[in-house]
Amino acid sequence: MSRKRTVAAGVVLALTTVLAGTALALSSISFTTGTTASFDFGAFGPGYPVPGTVQIQGFTVAPGESFPWHFHKATSYVILVRGTLTEQHAVGPNQCESAELSAGSAFVEPPGAVHTVTNTGHSAAIIWWATVFPLSDGVVAFTPSFTSGGIYPAPAPNCN
Repeated sequence: MSRKRTVAAGVVLALTTVLAGTALALSSISFTTGTTASFDFGAFGPGYPVPGTVQIQGFTVAPGESFPWHFHKATSYVILVRGTLTEQHAVGPNQCESAELSAGSAFVEPPGAVHTVTNTGHSAAIIWWATVFPLSDGVVAFTPSFTSGGIYPAPAPNCN
């Protein structure tokens, strides 16, 4: 194997080990951000690229806990490492769809998709989540133990 491939394989193995070990050791939150010089937020921006905050976050959701109805200004990528979640989306006036997700599932939230997520399992769920949001929006402390960016509250739809 070439030196380049050996180094690449070593980096992938190290990252996998660190991420898996960190995910299993989470007691609450891991929060990492960086800044990108420009990102076009389309309908959620000024119409031209602006500085953005790239966020990668790992957190634990207790059984029965849920995130209120919200949306994101950019695409969000989610991996459910452990547990069971139910995600509910508003798909039209007074219409919602839901999906149950199990460990190992991954899903993508497009910008502007109004949704809520609930831990419907009997044990804690561990989620890894990545998104980008306008740098000017900053991060918000939703609770004393949960600080995040890129989450924007939305009115709860009247789901039938």
